[in-house]
Amino acid sequence: MNLVCDKKVTVRRKITTIVQINPLQYKIHCVHPLIQMPYFSYKVIVIAILLSVFILPVQARQVLIHLDTQTNSAELATLYQQGRVVKDLSPLPWLVVDIAETNARLRQANNLAIYEDIRGHFASTPTDPLYAQQWHLDEIGVPDYWNITRGEGVTIALLDSGVDPNHPDLKDNILFTQGYDFGDADADAYDANGHGTAMAGLMVAQCDNAIGGCGVAPQAKIIPYKLNQTDSGSFSSATLATAILAAADSDAQIISMSLVLDESAPWVEDALRYAQGKNKLLVAAAGNDNLPTVAFPANLPFVVGVGAFTKDHERFGNYGEGLKIIAPGVSLWTTQPGKEYVNFYTGTSPATALVSATLALLIASHPTYTAPELIVSLITASQDPAPAGWDEQSGFGQLHLSSVQTTDPHLQFSAFGKMVYHPNEQLNLDLFLTDLRGQSADLYLRINLPIDTQRISLYQLFNAEPTLDSIPFNQTIISPFPFTDDLQLSLFGENGLLIRGALIAGLTEGIYEVDATLITDAKQLAYQRQILWISAD
Repeated sequence: MNLVCDKKVTVRRKITTIVQINPLQYKIHCVHPLIQMPYFSYKVIVIAILLSVFILPVQARQVLIHLDTQTNSAELATLYQQGRVVKDLSPLPWLVVDIAETNARLRQANNLAIYEDIRGHFASTPTDPLYAQQWHLDEIGVPDYWNITRGEGVTIALLDSGVDPNHPDLKDNILFTQGYDFGDADADAYDANGHGTAMAGLMVAQCDNAIGGCGVAPQAKIIPYKLNQTDSGSFSSATLATAILAAADSDAQIISMSLVLDESAPWVEDALRYAQGKNKLLVAAAGNDNLPTVAFPANLPFVVGVGAFTKDHERFGNYGEGLKIIAPGVSLWTTQPGKEYVNFYTGTSPATALVSATLALLIASHPTYTAPELIVSLITASQDPAPAGWDEQSGFGQLHLSSVQTTDPHLQFSAFGKMVYHPNEQLNLDLFLTDLRGQSADLYLRINLPIDTQRISLYQLFNAEPTLDSIPFNQTIISPFPFTDDLQLSLFGENGLLIRGALIAGLTEGIYEVDATLITDAKQLAYQRQILWISAD
């Protein structure tokens, strides 16, 4: 039944159902009563709705908005101006609204509780017979992330022993004619060794085809660049440099190197820097010798150096400076030339393949991100085992994908405007300590940064020079510090406690990490970290 709106109408519902009569005529079909709203307010809202129909941005996301008695007509008008109501969940006090991805004002509107829509999926299991034995997929959060993307549109350059392009689990995902055999100097990058085919299977084996297992990014593609001669297990560094240059000039966004060199080669580093300049993601294996030295080229600050861990989360393989992340590296079912499957490839090579494929998923879900932004996203999502922050055993953490960022009620970093910074830019970073009134605690702050090929941890005191020794942040005031109210600390910026002013020139390019740990009664109360990338120029 239609209601006639006049100044005496009491409205209990902040939504009107709109019925189109013709392209230029609309009427209020029904109005449910909740707040006092004069007639002119309805006119404002209806006009706003009409405007939103024609100016709604093409890229939008769906959110849900909870309505309550505090919502007023002005806020409601703002809602209709900045979004499009697509569903009224009456009699529940919820609206389903499409809003522009870049529209931050709507999220800041007073008294509007806004929630991201939550995706659901059918609890089905892929039909691939080996899927149940691929423990690494659940370990790194891949099945849930497949609801977002499976890597479509992303290409990986695989620098290895070639690939079998006819394997039934790979044949549709191998761009074989775009590859090259640099070891034998011909266009046939077929894999006579098996290593490259195994890495390809971990990355892009097709899913739900009722054979074999699933790759981490089963809709991504691979360009194979063969490095070795025939079926040899070795190759020359000059060949590697040549292949890197070819991959850098290709359409691939990722260069995956499940390999190590016996020592550093400046010509290979130059080739990698060339690829970095082309915005390529560079991923390399840390090495399997269990040495406290990450192998070259994984140890370079701008390369994602990958270590490995077991089902029991025990780290193995090389570790130390240059280690960025660790990933599953044992009992990983994958493809072999012909129609075979094996699970005997162990170490940082398969772990590197998993990280490369995970980056393919991140690219597919964030197609506008630069390579450094994707690395920051990868590290931020990783699971950080004890000890907190970067360490020689696990780098920045264990590989994991998550679309939800964890928060803590006591410690929060201010949101960055961006993930990548350059010398002479102003980086403002604040730390907020909340809900601690009446408690006493110590706050530890650490910044972990690359200097040449080493990672250094600096600790800071109030009104003191940085030190390499781990100390409570508030030691020079009183320990433990009694909180009488919420506290905001400026860490980077004009009055920063860790870095004052703009970023200086000459900083080593790579990942910078800021850790905050709150300790009370000798127990960790809260921990947060912030990851960013600082460019060399």
